[in-house]
Amino acid sequence: MGKRIIGRGLLLFIFSCMPQAKVTPDQLNLQFAKANAAYEELMSYNPAEAQTYNYRNLMTQADQAKANGKLEDALSFATKAEEQARLTIQLIQGVMAKDREKLDSAKGQLEEMFPVNRNLVRKYWELDGRLKNKQVKELDADVENLLKAIEQEKRMTLIEARSLTVSAPQEYIKQWGNVRIYQEITPEGKLKGVVDTVAPGAKIKVVKIRLFSPGTTFYFVETNLGVQGWMAERYLLGEEAEF
Repeated sequence: MGKRIIGRGLLLFIFSCMPQAKVTPDQLNLQFAKANAAYEELMSYNPAEAQTYNYRNLMTQADQAKANGKLEDALSFATKAEEQARLTIQLIQGVMAKDREKLDSAKGQLEEMFPVNRNLVRKYWELDGRLKNKQVKELDADVENLLKAIEQEKRMTLIEARSLTVSAPQEYIKQWGNVRIYQEITPEGKLKGVVDTVAPGAKIKVVKIRLFSPGTTFYFVETNLGVQGWMAERYLLGEEAEF
């Protein structure tokens, strides 16, 4: 037993005395490239300056060590810089995922509200665009403010009637007749499958809306005969809220 312990100790001593493999310029250049790639990915999220500080500080030290010929230190700093950049990316992505959930909640609430508050709808699409474009600076706070504004609007709204007036230009009436109600909305944002028509001037009940895109909103309506379907927003007039 004692000989085994001595033997292992001797091997460890011999190994520690052996010259260790040195960092080659190619290895260092590869790690610098990986760190730079991680930083470019981080910058695609338009981070705040404070979120890139650790990376920039570590890479400055890596550059200085490289210039002084301390390749091992340079490799260590560059590796840590890459890790820092990727950690920050993960943190940003986590916040973005939560903001996506919050915006989905806001969208669902806006689609159930009546009358439609166009200012809140526009704000939703603005924040949705910022999230999709990775414009994350102050986004989380703005999303929270939107949710608070929606809650306030819901408390202030006392209107129980959910009706709008059907309207259409004469050119439409001449070509198509009464305004059409459709069965579905296609993935491309087109209305498909006529289920009924309604004369201009008629009142129609709004069940909910669908925020399809920044410039396109559809209304799910119900006629006085109980027929339900989708209509384009431009054929409906009413007292929508403008604040």
